[in-house]
Amino acid sequence: MKNWMLKIACVFACAAVFFSCSPTEKDILPSRRVVLLYGAAFSNLSSDISKNFDDFCKGELPYAGSEDVLLVYMHSTRRYNSYELTEPVLYRAYKDGNSQLRKDTLSVYPATDVSSSPEVMHKVLSDVKEMFPARSYGMLVSSHAKGWLPKGYKEKDISLFSAGKPRKDYPPTKELCIEKMDGSGIDITDLSGALPMYMDFIIMDACLMGCVEVAYELKDKCGLLAFSPTEILSAGMDYHSMPRRLLNIATPDLLGLSKDFYELYNAQSGLMKSATITLVDCAKTEELAAVTAEIIKAHREGFDSLDRASVQKYFYEGAASELTHFFDLRDMLLKAGATEQELSKLDAALDKCVLYKAATEKFFDLELKSVSGLSMYIPVPGNDELNNFYKTLSWNQATGLIQ
Repeated sequence: MKNWMLKIACVFACAAVFFSCSPTEKDILPSRRVVLLYGAAFSNLSSDISKNFDDFCKGELPYAGSEDVLLVYMHSTRRYNSYELTEPVLYRAYKDGNSQLRKDTLSVYPATDVSSSPEVMHKVLSDVKEMFPARSYGMLVSSHAKGWLPKGYKEKDISLFSAGKPRKDYPPTKELCIEKMDGSGIDITDLSGALPMYMDFIIMDACLMGCVEVAYELKDKCGLLAFSPTEILSAGMDYHSMPRRLLNIATPDLLGLSKDFYELYNAQSGLMKSATITLVDCAKTEELAAVTAEIIKAHREGFDSLDRASVQKYFYEGAASELTHFFDLRDMLLKAGATEQELSKLDAALDKCVLYKAATEKFFDLELKSVSGLSMYIPVPGNDELNNFYKTLSWNQATGLIQ
């Protein structure tokens, strides 16, 4: 009898341990980290992005048997200014036992795939998730971009594919166009749905993505977000130092990566000394939205009559007219009439979500004096195309900017 009772007790004890320690889906996944470099480069940026990714692969990559995995998705042109269709490729880059770089092709996609579309990004990421299930994912996206502006948006008499051509004697940037394919572009309202897994971090090596609208849209699908409120020079970020910031370490060092980018350009001279970078904890943008909503509500008249010329802007003289919709969030709320008490609450909210921000003294001819690290839209009366799209953004719904 005692032995029987002891067996019953053991069964219940084991059951209690089993159910109290029942693993979550994440717990049973491999503990590895998967980092994807996503190059939507079927454009005049093809050679720049190819060089960036090659520079990354010259660094200390994981070995074949290590837990960390580096994947590269690249959609490039055959040569500059030639837009004969090419097939995008997904490959794994690693070091073999002799410390030599290896690239294993994992998938070749149809030449008609538009890499800068939510459907193709979702397809590629779904393949990554299926081939390399993991507890941690991170992604770097390199392409042309234009912040929160809707897909295909352009103002009158501006050619969409004039991007990257120097204006005056400015160096080329990753400004304006996405890819030279029909259907190119990802609305930020579709970006979250294009991610089939949670991203511990996303790095956006693309122009004007440093908008509060982008960070807030991604708050449920991304942890840390590194991006620039201004344009980015076509040479891109500091890819030489990236591997040691993202791979073969316990925790990805997005702060170090952001500082590397700023220091790279701050050490330049002339027009090349042009850069901004911001690192945001997307999950902590809720409080920023609440405080911003309070200020907008209290100063609606001041906001509606705001002198755009008086607010710190993130676009420079000579930028394409599509890009003249990016202003500093804090400076515009200040100029709209926010009180010291309201600004104190705003600063506290910014401090919680903006983990790092840096800017050179100028971006080309634009002085950067009042930089909070995040841009925001100042509504343009009568621009129904932009304003109606803006109403669909989560940020507008949380703040009531456009009613």
